[in-house]
Amino acid sequence: MDVGAEVFILAVAIDESTDMAIPTDSRTHHNGVNGSTTPEAYHIRETPMGTRRPLKVIFMGMGAAGINFSHAVSQQTKNIELTVYEKNHDIGGTWLENRYPGCACDIPSVCYQFSWQRKPDWSQYYAGSREIFDYFKHVTVSNDLERFAKFNHQIVGAEWLEALSKWRVTVIRDNDPATAFHDYADFFLNGGGHLNAWKWPSIPGLNAFKGPRVHSANWDESESKIELDGKRVLIIGAGSSAVQIVPTILARVKQLHIIARSPTWITAGFAQKYAAKGGTNNFRYSAETKRQFRDDPELYLRYCKAIESELNVRVRFVINGSAEAREAREYSEAQMRQKLARKPELIDTLMPKTFGVGCRRPTPGNGFLEALTDDKTSVWTEDIREISESGFMTSTGEYHEVDLIVCATGFDTTFCPRFPLLANGRNIQDDFSKTGGDTVGYLGVNLPEVPNYFMFSAPYGPLGHGSALPMIEAFTNYILQIISKAQVEDIRKIQVRRQAAEDFTRHADLYLKRTAWSGPCSSWFKGGQVGRKPVLWPGSRIHYLTVLQAPRYEDYEIDYLTGNRFNYLGDGFDVREYDGRDLTWYYGLLDGEDVQPGDFPPPMF
Repeated sequence: MDVGAEVFILAVAIDESTDMAIPTDSRTHHNGVNGSTTPEAYHIRETPMGTRRPLKVIFMGMGAAGINFSHAVSQQTKNIELTVYEKNHDIGGTWLENRYPGCACDIPSVCYQFSWQRKPDWSQYYAGSREIFDYFKHVTVSNDLERFAKFNHQIVGAEWLEALSKWRVTVIRDNDPATAFHDYADFFLNGGGHLNAWKWPSIPGLNAFKGPRVHSANWDESESKIELDGKRVLIIGAGSSAVQIVPTILARVKQLHIIARSPTWITAGFAQKYAAKGGTNNFRYSAETKRQFRDDPELYLRYCKAIESELNVRVRFVINGSAEAREAREYSEAQMRQKLARKPELIDTLMPKTFGVGCRRPTPGNGFLEALTDDKTSVWTEDIREISESGFMTSTGEYHEVDLIVCATGFDTTFCPRFPLLANGRNIQDDFSKTGGDTVGYLGVNLPEVPNYFMFSAPYGPLGHGSALPMIEAFTNYILQIISKAQVEDIRKIQVRRQAAEDFTRHADLYLKRTAWSGPCSSWFKGGQVGRKPVLWPGSRIHYLTVLQAPRYEDYEIDYLTGNRFNYLGDGFDVREYDGRDLTWYYGLLDGEDVQPGDFPPPMF
């Protein structure tokens, strides 16, 4: 739901008595201008070096990113107050919202889990949305992470207040603009995800249809289970959602019409050599296998790492002209020709001719191509001319009545903030043009000149291949390093230098031209438009994870609370001299623990 700028403006104008308290720090002497102070104002901070000043963090979204960040804060940090605002009634993000028939992850289950709480008893190779949600729910409850979350709270606007060095975030409850209030934080983190702003297709007459009309991203389970049986169904779209829906509902429907306007590669899933025969079947794990994984964590970890390694090496097939690219194309062509043999006319219309495998994110096509050749299935490769009260008309003028319309037409994937995001005198929404040609990003986590703000899915992130969860853990580790530095060094504001972001973007844009991602396809990597540039990481996942291990602070502008970057030196002592840690750690640790070694008997002579 897009509440829009009107709600944001309304919320900003609300009586300040409705605001949450603005946290303050008695040690600060910032005068509101570039973090500077007058010489007379500076004084020694009377706390030991390493003291972590209290900070407030607002996090948007309690999906996988919010769950992981909440866990990291609870286990790894001190003096951080965290509030997670979640627009839905429960955790889970995309796995709460997406419940269409056949909905599953396109990544093997054992690679779609947190490294800090693995699940050894996944039911099948590709887990369904319900099982993934149940896993996330168990992780959240077992670690008491819901205490950080405020459900049915939607962020509708945010503004960086330079004079206060705070984000003022505007929130509404229960989708009601009248409930708007402000909350304040030192850091604002956007973990709202990239695949949640779904949209209806622009087709004349769509709203005139009298029968049920559902979107894959907003599926009503209770109603649609009944409506499918024996019905004539129109599915608009042939992307990843449709690829999963079609083979799942085929046996239940009377007739199936599919609008597949864009060619796409439908091939074996990721890490296919570990899947069932042919690499495409979604096999179920036996009770014995799950018992072995549960009883032998090392065995299970070896299995997880083997499949994850296979995911990592697959990226080479997106490099234009590589041997892996040729092999992937030959294999995919053979698979599609074999599975479409009953309707060979579909081969020419569905198999891409102008772009390679990987231009669009490959989708495990378990049963999809076979379903297209079924006698009850009709495939239309041109736009619908119009939709009426009871059916649709094809581009050639043929009319077909249907009982149900399923729109599997995707999301807004342009990276443009869903709400007004104000900082340094501009609305960041204005940075994103309709063509996307001027999109500038930084390492997939930042936008230039936006203070104390990070995204868990920013332009030029590693969306092209592999599981999102290792990346989310990497994002969290990177961001917490910066927040920790801000705590101990009294940093009030940190933002990416525009020149650094532009240099990185120039490098990424040039590199991506050598990949299949830049091909002439309408992928969600390019906001669904053929002519847009892809905004993906310029390299492999290993490449990305290595870069994100430590921040490049030379790429950031940093302002300090007192104007003196050495104020963190404090009272001349280190915090370890007060908290019981080993005072001779530089000799090495005893049993690997940084604690006081205790008294030793005097030497014997």
